Amino acid sequence: MPRSFAITTSAPSLQLNGTGRGEFTFTVSNTLARPVRVRAVLEPEGSLPRGWLMIEGETERELAPDGTQSYGVKLLVPPGTPEGSYAFRLIIADVANPDEEFAIGPLVNFQLQRPAPVVPKKKFPLWIALLAAGVLLITAGAITAGVLLRDDEEPGLGGSGSEPTVFLRFDGQNDYVDLGDPPALTFPGTVTMEAWIRPRSMGPGLFQNILSHGYTLAPNGELVLRIASGQYQIVSWNGVSFFAAAPVPPEDLGQWVHLAGVYDGTQWHLYRNGTELVASASTVGALSFTAPWAIGARGGGTERFFQGDIAEVRLWRVARTPEQLRDDMRRTLDGNEEGLVGYWPLNEGRSTLARDRSPSEAHGVLRGPTWSVPSGGTEGQTSSR
Repeated sequence: MPRSFAITTSAPSLQLNGTGRGEFTFTVSNTLARPVRVRAVLEPEGSLPRGWLMIEGETERELAPDGTQSYGVKLLVPPGTPEGSYAFRLIIADVANPDEEFAIGPLVNFQLQRPAPVVPKKKFPLWIALLAAGVLLITAGAITAGVLLRDDEEPGLGGSGSEPTVFLRFDGQNDYVDLGDPPALTFPGTVTMEAWIRPRSMGPGLFQNILSHGYTLAPNGELVLRIASGQYQIVSWNGVSFFAAAPVPPEDLGQWVHLAGVYDGTQWHLYRNGTELVASASTVGALSFTAPWAIGARGGGTERFFQGDIAEVRLWRVARTPEQLRDDMRRTLDGNEEGLVGYWPLNEGRSTLARDRSPSEAHGVLRGPTWSVPSGGTEGQTSSR
């Protein structure tokens, strides 16, 4: 589907003055061949509070065919705000049809830095030198006595190990994994879709697919696990949307969350972090239709891009129980589990492929995402656009 609006900026970043104030301008163009009334929403990223941002003028405006509007943005950072990098973007949506006719603008970044305090020089105290000499003598004696910590006794880094350590990072603009349309992934009836995700943004009119089949028209068809307008959703669509949905808790933004959608033959069930059932709805499940699959976007790309991190993506042609979700969510699968038809751990670390470890061998091609690996490894973008 073509974009309904084009959003541009004159620069990718914003400069603050000495009082923490800044101004920025977005230009919005109507690419539809008709007039439309649009609503503008500023969407902060990460830890940036929404209250720092303000649109100058009306947020709802009329756009003529092929017309443009400029949206001025004012930013005020409160005193005492911690240093760091912050970002935001502009979302434009058709007031009458926000789910289908909208656009997400480019990310605008700004850096907050505080001047380093001037510390007066002091004379070096003699007692520190004497203390250091004493410590050296004590340390030498400890080494002689063999009481220092051995290498094999070095404390570990801690942590439960439950969160992914290698994963794919998606920029929310054009990154996705292209899975094609393997016949093994197309089946009707019961289905389970699950993944570990770390979302970086959400908001009204913002659709972010995690794992999706389609959509397509004639015949109508879509199957998708996603975040949409601040909700977790599992959706099947055949011209009518059937789904279960629940609000995304504010604490999930920037944190790893396990999400699973299960159709048991009569209902969709949506689970968060294993056994927490957050929504159920009577509906239809998986549908048989020909369309591409994707991780992090609509099948085939083009829109509904995910912003954040994704790992351990799984597709089953059976309805997994809460106990099975809980027991397997933190372990690497063998790949031959009953009913498993797609398994993309996304743990290669450096490759242009996302390998499917299930018998289907529906390997995906990276279209821009960045591999993220633990400290000491390698990290980089391996794109096959």
